Amino acid sequence: MKKCYIAGYIGDLPAEIYTANFEAAKQEVIALGFEPVSPLDLPHCHNRTWCDYMREDLIALLSCHSVYALRNWRKSPGATIEINLALSVGIHIIHQL
Repeated sequence: MKKCYIAGYIGDLPAEIYTANFEAAKQEVIALGFEPVSPLDLPHCHNRTWCDYMREDLIALLSCHSVYALRNWRKSPGATIEINLALSVGIHIIHQL
């Protein structure tokens, strides 16, 4: 099954809100026939700086066939980097309706 990375805003949202957003997106990605790859589920093993998270998330993204862009992705500097990287290497973007 092809993998689809989920990109969206986390920022200053409460954990229960961004977790719910990404969990709903995982179900949407499954319904589209992909295996979801959520940055919230990745085994981040480091000092937990933003740069560390991004490095690991970008590695995961590059192993995917497509990226599922949540409606709020433009609010996120990290998701913006993820979308731009995907576009620059020919990874297909699917926009959440």
